[in-house]
Amino acid sequence: MPPPPSKPKVPTRDVPLGDDDEAPTQMQPRKLALPRAPSRESESTVVGRPSWSGGDGFEASEVKTSPGRPAFTGGRTNPGVPALSGEATSPGRPAFTGVAPEVRKSLFHDRSAPPRGLLPSEALLAGLDEALQKAAQLKAPVAAVRGQLKKDWLPLLRLAVEQAGGDGMDAYVTQLLAPPGRKATSPLFGDLASGMERLEAAADVNALSTVAQEIRATVASALGDPSPRAISLKLLESELDGRVEVDAMLSIRFASNAELMTRRVEAEKTLEELRKQMQVLTGKPPGGIFSNFARVKVEKRVMDAEARRRGVR
Repeated sequence: MPPPPSKPKVPTRDVPLGDDDEAPTQMQPRKLALPRAPSRESESTVVGRPSWSGGDGFEASEVKTSPGRPAFTGGRTNPGVPALSGEATSPGRPAFTGVAPEVRKSLFHDRSAPPRGLLPSEALLAGLDEALQKAAQLKAPVAAVRGQLKKDWLPLLRLAVEQAGGDGMDAYVTQLLAPPGRKATSPLFGDLASGMERLEAAADVNALSTVAQEIRATVASALGDPSPRAISLKLLESELDGRVEVDAMLSIRFASNAELMTRRVEAEKTLEELRKQMQVLTGKPPGGIFSNFARVKVEKRVMDAEARRRGVR
């Protein structure tokens, strides 16, 4: 019988993430170099690779928890946006143009799933437009309009970042683990983050619509590049052990301060519940419960690092 999975690798040397129950140690920031940009040939291989489909040690009775992210359900009520679960397309939905890159899978990574398709740029932009029109028709306060727009946009922005994000995610990881971090050569991720901050600051629906159009133009420009650089996930894998997916990273970076604080509290409650469940299983293989605990713990540390980056408590 193989030994139980080891504890997840969470960077501790000179990294201001700290333990859950302790204040972060003040150390000199470590230097994280951005990975070299892959060649165009290797990029196309990464984008087209299928997801890992082996076993992951999950128990059938495990509770799937995702305190650090909103639900990314795709476009069940939006005919212009297919679901992001990798399911086959049905008539009326745009054809997928490839397979989205994923964080690597192994025995220590907590889930496997069917590959998710990539939308062609025209369909992706049409989905952004449709979501913006849907939000504008709410005739509700700006907070409600913003919430609806973010809910519908986040799966589409993930697809855009996956197709043209380049080293943006790697740069964000360095900003969390070794502030002030490195500047990305591919601007899409950073530009979207800045745009979402302006979206949060919009005082009325008209201002929100103006910012939303600017974000839409940013996505169109990145996807219009003749050779867009697919997202690199190298530092997400090496520094966070691949336990945090792209959707969670985007939801953390794009969250308002209030949303971020709420998710941190929810994550802490989930960790405590999972600790109690693992105590009951003393002497037994923890299986999926441990996998869930490891993932939520790393997500919580990412949220804590993002809060420190913003200077909020």
